[in-house]
Amino acid sequence: MPRFLADMHIHSRYSMATSKSLGPRLLAAWGAVKGLQVVATSDFTHPGWLKELEEALEEEGNGLLRLRDPSGLRGEIPWLGEKTELTPPRFILGTEISSIYKRGGVLRKVHNLVFFPCLDSVHHFNKRLERIGNLKSDGRPILGLDAHDLLEIVLETDDRGFVIPAHIWTPWFSLFGSQSGFNSLSDCFGSLSGEIFALETGLSSDPEMNWLWSALDNYRLVSNSDAHSGEKLAREANLFQGEMSYDNILQALKNPEQNPNFLGTVEFFPQEGKYHLDGHRACGVRLDPRETLRLNNICPVCGKPVTVGVLNRIYRLADRVEPQKPQGSPSYYSLIPLPEILSEILGAGSKTKKVRRFYHSLLQSHNSELQVLLQAPIAELKSLSPALAEAVRRMRSGEVHREPGFDGQFGIISAFTPQEQSELRHGKRLVPYSGPGSHSGDPGGSESVSAPVNESRAEEEKEVPVSFNAEQKRAVEATGGPFLVVAGPGTGKTRTLAGRTAHLLRSGCRPRDILALTFTRAAARELRQRLDIPESGENEGPRVGTLHSLAYEDLTHEGNKPHLLPEEEARKLFLRSNPDLSTGEGKRLWERLTLARETLCPEEELREPASNYGKEKQRLGLWDYTDLLERWLELDTAGRYSQVLLDEVQDLSPLQIRMVSRLCLPSGEGLFAIGDPGQSIYGFRGATEDVESELATYWPHLQRITLGQNYRSAQNILDFAGCLSTRPVQLTSQILDTGGIHFYQAQSEKQEAVWIAERVRGLLGGTGHLQVDQQNAGGLGPGDIAVLVRIKALLPQLHRTLHHYGIPCSVPEQGNFWDDPRVRSLLDAVGSRLGLAEPGTDTPQCPDEALRKGPAALADAFRNSPDFDPLFWDSRPFRDLLRAWRERGGWSELLDWIALERELAQMETRSQRVALCTLHAAKGMEFEAVFLPALEEGILPLIHEANGGEPENGEEERRLLYVGLTRAKSRLHLSRASRRQLYGTTTSRHPSRFLNHLPWESVSMSRGIKRKVAQEKRLRLI
Repeated sequence: MPRFLADMHIHSRYSMATSKSLGPRLLAAWGAVKGLQVVATSDFTHPGWLKELEEALEEEGNGLLRLRDPSGLRGEIPWLGEKTELTPPRFILGTEISSIYKRGGVLRKVHNLVFFPCLDSVHHFNKRLERIGNLKSDGRPILGLDAHDLLEIVLETDDRGFVIPAHIWTPWFSLFGSQSGFNSLSDCFGSLSGEIFALETGLSSDPEMNWLWSALDNYRLVSNSDAHSGEKLAREANLFQGEMSYDNILQALKNPEQNPNFLGTVEFFPQEGKYHLDGHRACGVRLDPRETLRLNNICPVCGKPVTVGVLNRIYRLADRVEPQKPQGSPSYYSLIPLPEILSEILGAGSKTKKVRRFYHSLLQSHNSELQVLLQAPIAELKSLSPALAEAVRRMRSGEVHREPGFDGQFGIISAFTPQEQSELRHGKRLVPYSGPGSHSGDPGGSESVSAPVNESRAEEEKEVPVSFNAEQKRAVEATGGPFLVVAGPGTGKTRTLAGRTAHLLRSGCRPRDILALTFTRAAARELRQRLDIPESGENEGPRVGTLHSLAYEDLTHEGNKPHLLPEEEARKLFLRSNPDLSTGEGKRLWERLTLARETLCPEEELREPASNYGKEKQRLGLWDYTDLLERWLELDTAGRYSQVLLDEVQDLSPLQIRMVSRLCLPSGEGLFAIGDPGQSIYGFRGATEDVESELATYWPHLQRITLGQNYRSAQNILDFAGCLSTRPVQLTSQILDTGGIHFYQAQSEKQEAVWIAERVRGLLGGTGHLQVDQQNAGGLGPGDIAVLVRIKALLPQLHRTLHHYGIPCSVPEQGNFWDDPRVRSLLDAVGSRLGLAEPGTDTPQCPDEALRKGPAALADAFRNSPDFDPLFWDSRPFRDLLRAWRERGGWSELLDWIALERELAQMETRSQRVALCTLHAAKGMEFEAVFLPALEEGILPLIHEANGGEPENGEEERRLLYVGLTRAKSRLHLSRASRRQLYGTTTSRHPSRFLNHLPWESVSMSRGIKRKVAQEKRLRLI
């Protein structure tokens, strides 16, 4: 039965630290030189590389690809002679993907190999991943995607697709790595772990080492080169027999009992791998696992933790003292790459002309490198070179000298001792070889693998019962009321609110007497989850929601179901109902009217335009969001709830507070309002400037409780931010670690964005082995980091730069038209008419005309329907629906496209990404590291030209910066640019006035110069 060798993990010229000449034909040429019959295409997620692959290769119909034009292949390697014949290998569609994400509070960095049988599947797969990360930034994309979710996407794309965890023991980026790995396969892949059937052992381990752990007995152990250049191909490879096809490879790995065609692997001597032993390369310290244990993982030179290598990690998970080969497991062959052997024999570099001439002569006589190393008779090699014959003999028998690699430094495997190498260079005969490990000082001399006493594995996280500090306990158990709980940032506001609700229930309060009001729907969902309250269902728990959502429910229950106008459409209706106003004047009056209604401060100038707007709404049967509260006030809701819990009280408007006063008992008993006046940042929406005074107008006997123990931020970050607080509350950090604060002064917004991207990459600990090997280790996941800005116009530059660096990141996006409830109703009508969905009780009847003519016909049919407000047909969501229908060419195509887009959008939510958002949007969030760029006059504080150089509300702008600073747990990065292009104009900007109020004694600083070289120095912030 024919045999073939396959190297299924390599990289293209689009990957970091690879040869830029590494095209498909060069890969084919080197594959032939090495003796491979199958080579991975590598990097098929990169659009540029995929295009090159499709131009150079064609599908054979058996799941593999071949060169379209195999002629002239030897010309790809200039030093090959004209007589050299090269038989090009086939290609299998395979790539590597890097997942960086947090799981169980631990940063995980897992690399996986992904394989597909056809280009169509590759295109579908890439389309899904495009929504998660930047596929153009690197041949191996970096995604904030859980390994379980990646595997799920592969299986959903093609049922013949499969995943192999890559170099499973490598410390930094692997399934079982010492720095971020898991202790079992199921921990990583969860319910899909049964879909994993093969594992890549990596350069620093071999099958025998893996046989120490019985948990791996049922997996095929494969080996690949992970080559970044043609010369490195086949340094590890896999041996198969039978038909050279995708399905034969798949079944040989997946079902070895039915398909025993996987014959084993070609391996590095594992000591040559650069993470075999433990150590600290910067200090020149190399340790075996026993020494590391004795030193408690600490470098004896610098006192920092050492990098725990592969052998140590295997020992820690091993459950056998001696390796035990599983029944049916194939053999493996440990080799030294031929150029390294020739370099040792000749005493010259592996890429010198001297070595290449010898290498070429061997290709002429033996066709390929692997044939020389694996198959050539020793006697035949001896006729060419006795030294080569002896080196190959020793290699095949394992009689080699080992100098193990550690902490990113490759080891050295040699066939001869240093004394023998000297004799070879001087033409002397070889001295007798005394066996492996005979060289003095050899820290890895023994070939045998045996595990020390098995170390205890990491303890699983234990559930900690909910507990409260003294301040929180006082708030949770307080009786009477009304109460204002001033909860500074990170003091456990949501925990206290949930604890208060649970305490009321335990104390015998009826659930229907409790009302919990949150500022956002997301906060309402979180509170329901904490209290285990279903999203829907009557009398199953306290009522939880936002003021507007509850008003909508009550008004609907009273038979006045509102037809709500989105904010933008409400503004347009105001302008339409006041045609005499210019666009600019109309917009200003609209903003004033909205504010006047929320603050209960009517203006005489607004009386007429407000009346016109109200009449138009009444004529059309439409409501805006403020109408909800105004109409709710007209209902009989007085004293409906004996316990009213109010979240984010500082963000409520006087209108909203009046509504709250109607809902609770007149005395205020049972009112529990929690928030932080020092974080009031919604004055532009009508939030009261002094919420405590506003509450006191209703309840003069308001009682104040203060929470001051912070569980989020390091003390120095709290002290730094506290200098900006307009309502200082002494915050005491319960975090033991000291936070880091850095300020950077850039020359331009582009330089600032590059600085942020490089800092983020460092916080992630590097996105690949190159950064880690340069000692750039971090420890955060993408979801631990945020870049917060004052205005949305700053986001595009930051997003482009981080995206270019391949850092997974997210920006706020405009809502999709298919999520608009009116559009959703139309799509349900069309879907039920086409037999694609079951019609609901409220689904409108879709006319036949609409199926032929599209959304325009639906508009004609439903224009007078009470189910659709008249403005809908001119709204952005409907226009987007009409445009999408035309682009897709019909309803079926449109519905299929929307279904895919929804699926892709769900994938985005499953990935962890660096958050790019405004300071307002970040309220209530927290991150390990926060970046606050553009700290400049005119941006923060925000100043409009019409205001004469002063912000509309300077104190609120100051509070906004305070909110941003207190989002950070342990790392805070501030920056500004001397020049910034904004709205098409480049201007020089002064530092924000707020910087003068901050203490800079413990802040590290740097400045960017025109050549973008960072200089660490103290800056004067004036």
